[in-house]
Amino acid sequence: MKLKPAKCSFGEEEGNFLVHIVTQRGIKVNPKKIEAIEKMPSSKTKKQIQSLNGKLAALTRFLSKAAERSLPFFHTLKDCAKKLDFKWTDEAEKAFQEMKALLKDLPTLIAPIAGETLILYLAVSREAVSSVLVAE
Repeated sequence: MKLKPAKCSFGEEEGNFLVHIVTQRGIKVNPKKIEAIEKMPSSKTKKQIQSLNGKLAALTRFLSKAAERSLPFFHTLKDCAKKLDFKWTDEAEKAFQEMKALLKDLPTLIAPIAGETLILYLAVSREAVSSVLVAE
């Protein structure tokens, strides 16, 4: 096996790995990814909403009920088979602004401690199922 020294880092307290920042405390979201979404204007084209969905997909593990909150974006895409059919709805705009607000305070994910009691919470709606594993 060969390693590229430019891509290797050892003994660091914090480092980027894919879209996350890995620290001794846990895994955090890369602030650049959040900033990219916060600076996005409301979608005006099908391509822009596809880009938004892709960016949000990378953050789903940090967002509570991400699938349910993203439904207006998927409904907007579903209703526009052609580029000219695209319509940004009030529901999608409201969901977009709520998503931006949620991104300001995302949790740090940590590994559970051996022997610790974990609680599984489920949220079920008509269109989505969400779950979270929590240690108190």
